[in-house]
Amino acid sequence: MSLFSLDWFKSQKEKELKDLKSALKLKLEVKTLNEMLADGEEAPEKIKKSVKLIGDVLVVVLNNGEIISKNGATKEDFDAVINASSEEEVLAVVSSETVRIEREERAKEVNKIISIRKGLELLKNLKDFTIVDNTVYLKGTSRSIPELLVTKFLEIVGTYSNNKNIEEELLKNEEYQALKRFFLWCCLNPRAEVAEQLYGFLTKNSFRITKQGFFVALRNVVTVPDVNKSNNELVQFVSNAYNKVRAVWKQNPKNFAVYRNNNEYYISKISDTPNPKNNGNECMGNLKDLYDNMPNMSGNRYTDNYTHTFDIRIGQVVSMPPELCNWSTADCSHAGLHFCSDEINYVGCGDTSVLVLINPMKIVGIGSVKGRCYEYLPIMTVPREESTKLLHDLDFDTMELDEDFVIRELDNLAEKVKEGFKAETVKHEFNLPEMSSLEIADIVLSLSDMKKEISKRVSVIK
Repeated sequence: MSLFSLDWFKSQKEKELKDLKSALKLKLEVKTLNEMLADGEEAPEKIKKSVKLIGDVLVVVLNNGEIISKNGATKEDFDAVINASSEEEVLAVVSSETVRIEREERAKEVNKIISIRKGLELLKNLKDFTIVDNTVYLKGTSRSIPELLVTKFLEIVGTYSNNKNIEEELLKNEEYQALKRFFLWCCLNPRAEVAEQLYGFLTKNSFRITKQGFFVALRNVVTVPDVNKSNNELVQFVSNAYNKVRAVWKQNPKNFAVYRNNNEYYISKISDTPNPKNNGNECMGNLKDLYDNMPNMSGNRYTDNYTHTFDIRIGQVVSMPPELCNWSTADCSHAGLHFCSDEINYVGCGDTSVLVLINPMKIVGIGSVKGRCYEYLPIMTVPREESTKLLHDLDFDTMELDEDFVIRELDNLAEKVKEGFKAETVKHEFNLPEMSSLEIADIVLSLSDMKKEISKRVSVIK
């Protein structure tokens, strides 16, 4: 079986971008200094006050007063700094990779603080929020937004400080909308602790939130042996390729076909697919159709390591009765469907790692590095060597992975929420704040707007 790695998908994407940039380069014009001045722009300030080469030590004093130096410097380094036209070019010569990264991180923190300060002034005027006694709420909800999430909202809002159409721009900001939806799902969880603690838990452990407000996690499962080994190989290939086409290439899997040649699988765009009768190519089918049919494939059978009773299949929801789950802050040994992020490689319970989508509404326990829910959707098998890397790699955009799942979650949502609150009240231990039917209806209505948005977007996908 040929299972394409994340790096392979990234390299193909980079090649396309490189070709695109080469084509655009011919059309781009760079402003000259005279053009800048003619447009009323100021000439750039001198970036360095002085440059000295003392022995093999190169010392540079930047215009902002910062002093940087390099040991073991050469005359070529000195000349490169003298001729540098930007601070970045100076740093490329003088600074080590460690220093460069530290400077970038400091700059990010400074920009973050600036955005937060600006966001404080803007937040109170936005229709999405209500502020009472310095406590921030999403409009229409009675659960306060935790401080860490408020800070993130402030950071995003602050980047639009000079924009008169900030409300319109925020509607187009995917991260902002994702966080709003995430917290609305949290508010529909009968456990008040979820709304208070979940975002901090996800941030600390490097979980990623999707466009519709769910989050992506990992868990280990046990493969149920199949007589036909190739069926399991096809399941792994299709689930892997389908999600990487969406998350890395940001393309529609329906535009790709899966082929097998000498027991090796590969994908090809339908527009340039090879003749299946030539060179031993066997067409297995359309990538999206194969993925949608995976719950029916015999090679798509996994179970849990503890009870060996759960029927786990890629593309099929796994659940257990919520009333059988326990709330606790412990990482292990409590009832519920376990999930984790960075800890996946240190958990020996299973032979296969799977990527799962989880609705915050269905969380039952949050520990230190692991959590528990009563339902999740397995969306792909993950090579063990890629499991942790996948959730950290920004080129694997988890924002793209949840549209099919959200449609299912929105069906009869109000009834599901009310049932969840009823179930929680019969347990011995619960923390159930007042939430009126009207408030639930408002939140459900806000989340249901996603269905219209998805329908519009699907109609324009090529």
